[in-house]
Amino acid sequence: MNYENSISIFSIFHKPYEVPKSNLIIPLQVGKHLSKIEMSMASDNTGDHIAEKNGTHSELTALYWIWKHLDNFDCGFIGLCHYRRYFTLPRTYVHKKFLRSELKIDPRPIYSERFSESALNQATGAEFKAHLIALLKNSDIILPCSLPTMLTDKIAGSIKEQYIYHHIKEDWYLMRDAVLKLHPNLTEQFDSYFDQTNQMYCFNMFISNKQIFSDYCSWLFPIISELEKTVKVSEYPYQRRIFGFFSERLLNLYVKIKNLKIAELPVVFFES
Repeated sequence: MNYENSISIFSIFHKPYEVPKSNLIIPLQVGKHLSKIEMSMASDNTGDHIAEKNGTHSELTALYWIWKHLDNFDCGFIGLCHYRRYFTLPRTYVHKKFLRSELKIDPRPIYSERFSESALNQATGAEFKAHLIALLKNSDIILPCSLPTMLTDKIAGSIKEQYIYHHIKEDWYLMRDAVLKLHPNLTEQFDSYFDQTNQMYCFNMFISNKQIFSDYCSWLFPIISELEKTVKVSEYPYQRRIFGFFSERLLNLYVKIKNLKIAELPVVFFES
């Protein structure tokens, strides 16, 4: 195996769904101890883990497990996606105008469609893997196409405004306190970035080399641990996923402060 060109993308499952038959994708179950669902795949509750926190940390329990077992994976690049969300090749369509036909790239950041083997192959097959390798030769990290941070269907806001609008306002400032307690030199960058940026890389999905992956986790999880000391987890199921929501925002900040070179790919979302 050519180590430098090898990629492992972990697809995070919390319930049974179609598992890609691809050496590019490694299925990983989360929340097993809570759901008692038994799936024939690796799970995040072995070795060094925080699996018991899946209800509040979402896919962060998988991210932590991968980080703590990173040396076990014989690959040059590591990625994270979800059982119904995968990075994919940009779609194309035929644009007809008068007597001419032109092949164009579908500009949508998310292709929402029913599951099909052909769509899954576009996100896991050999052609896609070759495309990933080409992108990674000229970038530090692959992220989903950025999305506008919307307050409503028609009104956009900054990343900070969008979080406060849809979640619990006080938690934002507790998260800020946690970041700046550990990284006081980031005060100006934190405020200017989150106050002024109105696009965000979502879903906690990314692909990078193992060094960046490890460095990001070494930066992220102490912040999450610090935040756990002060935040009061909501009783509402959606808001309980607070640490997963914050890690989405913090990945954006990490990429910014590290000045990483980004490549973007659309995401295919398989409807239920």
